[in-house]
Amino acid sequence: MDVEEADYTPVDPSAQYLHLVIPASDPDVNLCKTMLTAAVCGFPTPNIINWNETFDNPNLVAGGSHIAKITGVLEFLRSLPAESDSDLVLLVDGYDIWFQVAPSVIIERYHRINKEANARIRARLGPAAELEGIKQTILFSAQKRCWPWSDADTPCFAVPQSSLPEDVYGPETDTDIGNRKNPYIKFRQRFLCSGDAMGPVRDMRALFERAKVLMEHDSNFGSDQKIFSQILGEQSFQREVSIIDSHPPNRLMKHYSGTPLEFSLGLDYASLIGHPTVFAEEDSAWLHYNDTMDLEDAVKALEVGSPKVNDLPSDIESSRPPFQMIKGEGLPTELGWKDVPLYTNLWTGVVPGIIHHNAHRDGLKSLRQTWWNETWMFPYARQLLQAQVQEPVSPVAVLGNETWWSPIEQRGGAKTDKGDWLAWGDVCEGMEDELFRDDQGPWVDPRVFPV
Repeated sequence: MDVEEADYTPVDPSAQYLHLVIPASDPDVNLCKTMLTAAVCGFPTPNIINWNETFDNPNLVAGGSHIAKITGVLEFLRSLPAESDSDLVLLVDGYDIWFQVAPSVIIERYHRINKEANARIRARLGPAAELEGIKQTILFSAQKRCWPWSDADTPCFAVPQSSLPEDVYGPETDTDIGNRKNPYIKFRQRFLCSGDAMGPVRDMRALFERAKVLMEHDSNFGSDQKIFSQILGEQSFQREVSIIDSHPPNRLMKHYSGTPLEFSLGLDYASLIGHPTVFAEEDSAWLHYNDTMDLEDAVKALEVGSPKVNDLPSDIESSRPPFQMIKGEGLPTELGWKDVPLYTNLWTGVVPGIIHHNAHRDGLKSLRQTWWNETWMFPYARQLLQAQVQEPVSPVAVLGNETWWSPIEQRGGAKTDKGDWLAWGDVCEGMEDELFRDDQGPWVDPRVFPV
């Protein structure tokens, strides 16, 4: 079978699809870690945006890569047909993302977060919420510091307060306690982080259209995070303009009639979907839930006063066990989720679906190497990938009456935004020593060369 040229045939014309979208221009071992963890956890084959593009414009920040992320994703969203408008898009950064739970867990959490947020919106805005169609459908992850804006700017002062408990970090929550390395160590996650985002195709397209307009007003804007933070700040300001008018020190923006700045945008304050590690470097640890010593050691090492870790979250425990998500030879199928290491926030008890390794101070980017074999798929990553590419076509998630499929039937690679198929070796050849750490050499596609 020529797996690189296999034609895609939709499984069901009425199906809902989950589109995994990853902006990435070059092969890199960290991109392969993102792809490997996504595949092993059962996520759809990804669409790679901006592949083989070069970003070397000296007049633009990061050579223009941030501009290309917005325009590239927008072009992809524009390319989807109208019948895809209700599909879900999961957008993640390409070089510092690891997955650790099944798609069903993330989709259920996405719906739950939005349901709770929409209840807060109705309680806050009253009848205006329904009359103006104000709701939340798009989620970005949340971080502790408002960046790159300053505190007096709309993207910082105007956004809602975090929904995390006011004492989640103890009595000093939301206080600068003088920690030199991390002044934000006790602050709740409140501000937008653009490392992962999730929402319906229709709404994501509208959001990226707005981002492109703002980007064109300032082509050297610094980052896509600055643009999306601005959109959230403007949306929040317009929702509560009468309240914000009473804060004269802040730099106010003009008022608009109607809801032209409404993009159904909100944040995942508890990091249920994605957990940015930046400014939260001391919050989390790898835990085996069947071993109380793991928690005791982590609490002591990270000096967590009141850990909120009680038991494995029920949505993970009730999902298919880790080594039964894929049927393969030689896998420890007897192990459940409590038997494998899971990255856990000790202050909230949350096991995030996605780990975003954007912490960078003191060389912390190196955790993408030193923590790699902490993930639950080790030392079985090679076997899991070999089994995953041979799995029969099936939904990536089933939740009640909703069934979610991968829009790309091929496995063992990715599809570019130009429609080209990238086999695993096209992206990850020569990186097997770091990816698998098993001294077995190159990865061989079992569909081409049966093992």
